[in-house]
Amino acid sequence: MTVMFKSVLVAVDGSEIGHRALEEALAVARAMEASVHAVHVVQTATYPSLTLNQLEPPDIAQQALLDALDREADEILADVEQEAAAIGVPLTVHKRWGHPGAEIIALARELGADLTVVGSHGKGRLGRFFLGSTSSYAVDHAASTVMVVRGEPDAS
Repeated sequence: MTVMFKSVLVAVDGSEIGHRALEEALAVARAMEASVHAVHVVQTATYPSLTLNQLEPPDIAQQALLDALDREADEILADVEQEAAAIGVPLTVHKRWGHPGAEIIALARELGADLTVVGSHGKGRLGRFFLGSTSSYAVDHAASTVMVVRGEPDAS
Protein backbone atom coordinates (compact mmCIF):
# COMPACT_ATOMS: atom_id res chain seq x y z
CA MET A 1 0.00 0.00 0.00
CA THR A 2 1.39 3.38 -0.98
CA VAL A 3 0.89 6.31 1.37
CA MET A 4 -0.15 9.46 -0.45
CA PHE A 5 -0.14 12.92 1.01
CA LYS A 6 -2.35 15.57 -0.53
CA SER A 7 -1.54 18.49 1.78
CA VAL A 8 1.78 19.15 3.52
CA LEU A 9 2.39 21.72 6.25
CA VAL A 10 5.97 22.61 7.15
CA ALA A 11 7.08 24.70 10.11
CA VAL A 12 9.89 27.14 9.38
CA ASP A 13 11.79 29.34 11.81
CA GLY A 14 14.82 30.60 9.92
CA SER A 15 17.18 28.04 11.44
CA GLU A 16 19.26 25.48 9.56
CA ILE A 17 17.06 22.62 10.76
CA GLY A 18 14.00 24.61 9.69
CA HIS A 19 15.54 24.89 6.25
CA ARG A 20 16.16 21.14 6.14
CA ALA A 21 12.52 20.55 7.14
CA LEU A 22 11.45 22.81 4.27
CA GLU A 23 13.62 20.88 1.80
CA GLU A 24 12.08 17.58 2.92
CA ALA A 25 8.54 18.96 2.75
CA LEU A 26 9.11 20.34 -0.75
CA ALA A 27 10.56 17.02 -1.92
CA VAL A 28 7.57 15.07 -0.58
CA ALA A 29 5.10 17.57 -2.02
CA ARG A 30 6.78 17.50 -5.41
CA ALA A 31 6.87 13.69 -5.54
CA MET A 32 3.22 13.37 -4.51
CA GLU A 33 1.91 16.48 -6.24
CA ALA A 34 0.64 17.69 -2.87
CA SER A 35 -0.20 21.23 -1.88
CA VAL A 36 2.34 22.81 0.43
CA HIS A 37 1.87 25.31 3.24
CA ALA A 38 4.66 26.85 5.31
CA VAL A 39 4.04 28.37 8.71
CA HIS A 40 6.23 30.58 10.85
CA VAL A 41 5.10 31.02 14.44
CA VAL A 42 6.33 34.02 16.38
CA GLN A 43 6.91 32.53 19.82
CA THR A 44 5.48 35.19 22.09
CA ALA A 45 5.99 33.11 25.25
CA THR A 46 9.72 33.87 24.93
CA TYR A 47 8.87 37.46 25.86
CA PRO A 48 7.01 37.32 29.21
CA SER A 49 6.19 41.04 29.27
CA LEU A 50 4.58 40.81 25.85
CA THR A 51 0.94 39.79 25.85
CA LEU A 52 -1.12 40.13 22.72
CA ASN A 53 -4.48 40.00 24.47
CA GLN A 54 -4.13 43.10 26.58
CA LEU A 55 -7.04 45.51 26.73
CA GLU A 56 -4.65 48.41 26.37
CA PRO A 57 -2.32 48.86 23.40
CA PRO A 58 1.35 47.89 23.73
CA ASP A 59 3.77 50.52 24.98
CA ILE A 60 6.51 51.87 22.70
CA ALA A 61 9.06 49.18 23.65
CA GLN A 62 6.55 46.37 23.20
CA GLN A 63 5.45 47.78 19.85
CA ALA A 64 9.05 47.98 18.68
CA LEU A 65 9.55 44.33 19.62
CA LEU A 66 6.32 43.30 17.90
CA ASP A 67 7.37 45.17 14.77
CA ALA A 68 10.84 43.54 14.77
CA LEU A 69 9.37 40.06 15.23
CA ASP A 70 6.83 40.72 12.50
CA ARG A 71 9.58 41.85 10.08
CA GLU A 72 11.70 38.79 10.89
CA ALA A 73 8.71 36.50 10.25
CA ASP A 74 8.03 38.22 6.92
CA GLU A 75 11.68 37.81 5.88
CA ILE A 76 11.69 34.11 6.77
CA LEU A 77 8.46 33.50 4.86
CA ALA A 78 9.70 35.48 1.83
CA ASP A 79 12.83 33.27 1.73
CA VAL A 80 10.63 30.16 1.91
CA GLU A 81 8.48 31.41 -0.98
CA GLN A 82 11.58 32.07 -3.08
CA GLU A 83 13.02 28.63 -2.41
CA ALA A 84 9.77 26.89 -3.36
CA ALA A 85 9.36 29.03 -6.49
CA ALA A 86 12.94 28.24 -7.56
CA ILE A 87 12.09 24.54 -7.81
CA GLY A 88 8.58 25.09 -9.15
CA VAL A 89 6.56 24.00 -6.12
CA PRO A 90 3.53 26.20 -5.34
CA LEU A 91 3.46 27.16 -1.69
CA THR A 92 1.19 29.18 0.60
CA VAL A 93 2.69 30.92 3.64
CA HIS A 94 1.09 31.51 7.02
CA LYS A 95 2.24 33.63 9.96
CA ARG A 96 0.97 32.89 13.46
CA TRP A 97 1.66 34.27 16.93
CA GLY A 98 1.75 32.22 20.13
CA HIS A 99 2.92 28.77 21.18
CA PRO A 100 4.65 27.19 18.16
CA GLY A 101 3.48 23.63 18.72
CA ALA A 102 -0.12 24.58 19.39
CA GLU A 103 -0.27 26.98 16.43
CA ILE A 104 1.30 24.47 14.04
CA ILE A 105 -1.16 21.74 15.03
CA ALA A 106 -4.13 24.12 14.92
CA LEU A 107 -3.19 25.21 11.40
CA ALA A 108 -2.64 21.60 10.29
CA ARG A 109 -6.18 20.81 11.42
CA GLU A 110 -7.62 23.94 9.77
CA LEU A 111 -5.93 23.07 6.47
CA GLY A 112 -6.66 19.35 6.67
CA ALA A 113 -2.93 18.69 6.23
CA ASP A 114 -2.21 14.98 6.19
CA LEU A 115 1.53 15.50 6.74
CA THR A 116 3.15 18.00 9.09
CA VAL A 117 6.92 18.46 8.81
CA VAL A 118 8.90 19.95 11.70
CA GLY A 119 12.56 20.17 12.59
CA SER A 120 13.83 18.23 15.59
CA HIS A 121 14.84 21.57 17.07
CA GLY A 122 15.16 25.12 15.86
CA LYS A 123 16.18 28.42 17.26
CA GLY A 124 14.96 29.78 20.52
CA ARG A 125 16.02 32.17 23.23
CA LEU A 126 16.63 29.46 25.79
CA GLY A 127 18.87 27.40 23.55
CA ARG A 128 19.07 23.70 24.21
CA PHE A 129 16.87 23.80 27.34
CA PHE A 130 13.75 23.46 25.17
CA LEU A 131 15.42 21.26 22.57
CA GLY A 132 12.72 19.50 20.63
CA SER A 133 9.73 20.91 22.52
CA THR A 134 7.88 21.98 19.36
CA SER A 135 8.50 18.72 17.53
CA SER A 136 7.50 16.73 20.62
CA TYR A 137 4.31 18.75 20.92
CA ALA A 138 3.51 18.15 17.24
CA VAL A 139 4.04 14.39 17.54
CA ASP A 140 1.93 14.20 20.71
CA HIS A 141 -0.99 16.34 19.47
CA ALA A 142 -1.24 15.91 15.70
CA ALA A 143 -4.29 14.29 14.16
CA SER A 144 -2.23 13.08 11.19
CA THR A 145 1.31 12.03 10.25
CA VAL A 146 4.25 14.08 11.53
CA MET A 147 7.70 13.95 9.97
CA VAL A 148 10.48 15.09 12.28
CA VAL A 149 13.60 16.14 10.40
CA ARG A 150 16.73 15.68 12.45
CA GLY A 151 19.62 18.09 12.57
CA GLU A 152 23.24 17.20 12.23
CA PRO A 153 24.59 15.24 15.22
CA ASP A 154 26.57 17.29 17.74
CA ALA A 155 30.33 16.98 17.55
CA SER A 156 30.55 17.02 21.35
